[in-house]
Amino acid sequence: MGDASLPPKLSVIVPFHDNAGQLELCLAALRRSTAPFELVMVDDASRDARAIELAKAAAQHYVRIEKNSGPAVARNAGARVARADVLVFVDSDCVVHEGALAKMQAALEADPDASALFGSYDDNPAHPTAISAYRNLLHHWVHHHGPREASTFWAGCGAIRKRVFEAVGGFDESYRRPSIEDIELGMRIKASGGRILLLPEIQCKHLKHWKLFNMVYVDVTKRAIPWTKLLIDRPGTGGDLNLELAQKLCVVCVFLALLALPALWIALALGASPWFALTPPALLVPVLLVNNGLYRMFLRRRGALFALQGVLLHFLYFFYGGLAFAWVKATYRGAARKPSA
Repeated sequence: MGDASLPPKLSVIVPFHDNAGQLELCLAALRRSTAPFELVMVDDASRDARAIELAKAAAQHYVRIEKNSGPAVARNAGARVARADVLVFVDSDCVVHEGALAKMQAALEADPDASALFGSYDDNPAHPTAISAYRNLLHHWVHHHGPREASTFWAGCGAIRKRVFEAVGGFDESYRRPSIEDIELGMRIKASGGRILLLPEIQCKHLKHWKLFNMVYVDVTKRAIPWTKLLIDRPGTGGDLNLELAQKLCVVCVFLALLALPALWIALALGASPWFALTPPALLVPVLLVNNGLYRMFLRRRGALFALQGVLLHFLYFFYGGLAFAWVKATYRGAARKPSA
């Protein structure tokens, strides 16, 4: 992973909790990196002996946290022992592409004013189920079509200059489970005047197996609700990669289509023209038009059946995301959040 006698240019920090199978693939990919680095493994109270053995064998620095505390705490612990000027964060369920670290290093050297950067999942997720494929391809699409000058950060495969990381106080350790701790960090970097680059050519493969209930639960409780609260607490500070006006329009259209269903039933019962049955699908046409590129990618990558499943899952995403947003806007009165290092 590089000449130990020379100071490293990159410190790769991998937090993990059990799951030796995914961790082994993650570490094997890092060993194939074309850029030298030091590896900092942060064990977030693992009980999996094989995972601990793999981490200790691979790492230049092994840090053990005795109580499971979440990735924000683990990444901060890794940053404290890292020696390089650039901190690279890689999730233990991600397999970085061979040139990913070299591209990070080159991009930061070419743009010394950039504070941080992050990449994307690739378009060939490891798990074959429709839910996992949809989830990862949606992430891939969003990151490949977002602005190069980003207003957020992603710690699954991202890098931050250590001086910037320390100046803003690192990750907010009040997030004790995987949530929006990386988005919140990105917002503070932007608020401090830093620049964050979105470079989708820096890619990794995601190994996570998503299930429907788990996806909805995570999206609502760990992302949509805390993210909306954060945007209320800190208006104008960024973090809006998924919040373009067109996507907000899609949420409205999905809700109108659902509201039209009972109205349609009543209208038809009262003898209205059968043409009224076209109202709900007509309201969804703008959603299809706005997201036609994404849906065509679904078709190209996985075929017609998956494309249909992906469209329906995306409609569901707009529904529960919009519902969570509306609920927070209606009930949340704001609260000061103070990052804790």
